Amino acid sequence: MPLAVPQPAELTLIRQQAVQDLPAEIQAMIKASHIPAENLSVYIRDLNANGPMVVHNENVARNPASTMKLVTTWTALKLLSPSFTWKTEVWGRGTFKDGVLNGDLILKGYGDPFLTEEYFWQLLHNLRLKGFKEIRGNLIIDNSYFDLPVQDGAAFDGQPSRVYNALPSALMYNFQATRLLFEPDETQQKVSITPFPQIAGLQLDNRMKLTQGNCQKQHYTPSFSQTGNQFVATGTYATGCGKNFVLRVISTPEQHVFNAFRDIWQSQGGVFNGQLIVGHVQAGDVLVHTHESLTLGEQIRFINKWSNNVMARQVFLTTGAQKFGEPATLDKGRMAVAEVLQKAGIDYKGMVMENGSGLSRVERVSAHQLGLLLEAAWRDPYMPEFMASMPLLGEDGTLARRFKDDDLRGRSHMKTGTLNDATAIAGYMLTRSGK
Repeated sequence: MPLAVPQPAELTLIRQQAVQDLPAEIQAMIKASHIPAENLSVYIRDLNANGPMVVHNENVARNPASTMKLVTTWTALKLLSPSFTWKTEVWGRGTFKDGVLNGDLILKGYGDPFLTEEYFWQLLHNLRLKGFKEIRGNLIIDNSYFDLPVQDGAAFDGQPSRVYNALPSALMYNFQATRLLFEPDETQQKVSITPFPQIAGLQLDNRMKLTQGNCQKQHYTPSFSQTGNQFVATGTYATGCGKNFVLRVISTPEQHVFNAFRDIWQSQGGVFNGQLIVGHVQAGDVLVHTHESLTLGEQIRFINKWSNNVMARQVFLTTGAQKFGEPATLDKGRMAVAEVLQKAGIDYKGMVMENGSGLSRVERVSAHQLGLLLEAAWRDPYMPEFMASMPLLGEDGTLARRFKDDDLRGRSHMKTGTLNDATAIAGYMLTRSGK
């Protein structure tokens, strides 16, 4: 799908139509905000009408930011169904007797976007209930279900430790995030930092300064930098903040799973002293346990309400693999999206999908295309699941604080999107008149 860039003649036409097709109130708003009319695209339609109410530059391909997640999640619902679940497999290699595995344990992932600490703990607890007490070999991580190019977590904005930059992985534990527990120690006038899971060899250079007072934003501003195994934390932390968690991406996906396995397994009384190996399930290995995830219908609520980038990327890749066969690739995800849009009669010319999350400088979609998708979804059997996945105005998700004390509260299900150079919103609104 080539990137559609307006040519000079098109830009002239856009500027000529400028504000003529916008209501006076909108014209006044963009003028007050110093937004050029050619930088705005609008598509508004009464779902019971034969045509749109307001259109403005509706066919210009824009950076949609996180509203692109609507394309990804609706595609997944159509191809996989709301009841689709992911599996995570546990395999044994060696002999098992009297609770002891004399050999390696293998964890194989299939892209579960929501294998959080709670569910990973449950997976290992169920393994313990099946009689596993000690593993005398190594832990092998099999991520072969995804076939991705070399990824750079710093590529988007130079902030690889931020969780919104977490990279997809077939076996993803807790969004790739390490929990850092911050705890003020007034006796020694310092701030202690404890990571979970523990990271072997991590050199934590704690330069945090403890300040007195309530927990305000300026008193809770940790900054992090990492070079190899050296992790530097700087900033201030107020005594009034008490104990708090900060999430950061520190380890590779495979190392992160290994660290979590080791700590949780041992906390449940299991014995393990092996090493991490990145490998594959082989002939002769024995499947000993399968963990089943939350359904897609449940997971897209986390994706759209809280704009979870790495979850969206996991879904995007899974959709392609389920449609065109494993391993999952970015191209298969793009082809899956194109097929769904084509069947729905939505022209995807000019649309560009890089990773399906909207965390991208090159992804593009027009307001008209998003509008047609929302119309198609409204008339689809899976409409309730799709609509319920979006933030509810003034109630939850990324819209929790907007119009909270207004009569518009609760009247809209909308997905937001924000980057440094793009702001977007798309969804459904119930008007005061009941339309």
